[in-house]
Amino acid sequence: MKQDNMPLIAAGTLLIGICYGLARFAYGLFLPQIRADVGLDATIAGVIGSGAYLGYCMAIVVSALLVERLGPRTVAVGAALIAAAGMAVVALSHSAWLLAAAMIFAGMSTGLASPPMAQAVSVRIHRARQARANTVINAGTSLGVAISGPAAFLATGQWRLAYGAFALAALANALWLLMVMPRSSSRADASNDHGATLWRLRAVKLMAAATGMGIASAAFWTFAGEVITHVGDKPQQIANLAWIVMGLAGLAGAMTGDLIKRFGLNAIHRLALTAMALALWLIVAAAGHNTATLAAAALFGASYIMLTGIYLVWGIEVFEDRPAIGLGLPFLMIAIGQVMGSPLAGSLIAHLGYGGCFNVFAVIALLTMLAHYRAPQLRQPAPAT
Repeated sequence: MKQDNMPLIAAGTLLIGICYGLARFAYGLFLPQIRADVGLDATIAGVIGSGAYLGYCMAIVVSALLVERLGPRTVAVGAALIAAAGMAVVALSHSAWLLAAAMIFAGMSTGLASPPMAQAVSVRIHRARQARANTVINAGTSLGVAISGPAAFLATGQWRLAYGAFALAALANALWLLMVMPRSSSRADASNDHGATLWRLRAVKLMAAATGMGIASAAFWTFAGEVITHVGDKPQQIANLAWIVMGLAGLAGAMTGDLIKRFGLNAIHRLALTAMALALWLIVAAAGHNTATLAAAALFGASYIMLTGIYLVWGIEVFEDRPAIGLGLPFLMIAIGQVMGSPLAGSLIAHLGYGGCFNVFAVIALLTMLAHYRAPQLRQPAPAT
């Protein structure tokens, strides 16, 4: 990676970490403190959870389109500012509904953040190095998750202070992005046909794979904490530790681009889905055993970030002329899969128990392998006449 591209990659990685790890996923870790302080009942907590998914879906569609019209710098800086404003209001909220609205608003930054970074990489970085750069930036999610875990430990009883610090970090990131992000959405020597059709036959399997992974991952994201504390009968501290391990393991996703280049996308896709299936089985099968629980968290964290990186690379290859769309489409399908998967998991737990539910979702992860990547065929030159 060229040194002059490092500020862009570092600022982008931090943006993804702040938006995903702090503005969105840290909510679950701080929820017990927030509920006790603000009086957040289960209904409003559920509104925040479902609203965050809906906000993400809307934001990522809007972001992919805005990047092509306003350029990556404007949208990336906007994502950081939305995260900062939302988390600042969270820190100051004393009304349950104001806090819920602020959480959903801050969480929308996740949908806005990723497409401009994909576009910026396509503008600034040579094509041969784009997969590596994109997957390094994508691994910022794990950086944010890994930071939010210790923050939850350190800020016990001081969740407002933590969110205030998160907001300041997002504001500083916005200033950094303003300095390093490209203003234009295309290379000076490249065409940028925004009128090109979004329909690509090769995108069908990508959409199926991303949706399948979203469904499979929903059970772990939504119910793994309950498995640890209820089925495994472990204290909340073990769940917090599993969250930290999951974030740290996800940093391995930064290597996804290099692994794809060496072993091929399909091989890494199958490996990551197998690891996710194993994590889904292990978290319940070995509930009550700390080492196995943390191993399951590590497997899930690494496989989830690797899979998002795989779909990022796959999507940008399919939509080479529109990289923001290439990232936005599979990430949207992951979110739709998670919207479908969470209530399905809840229903299966009620009928089959945690073990039966997580085994079904492990099978879904394995079945997702059926949607495999096919490299584009090279056009044969026309015969000379």
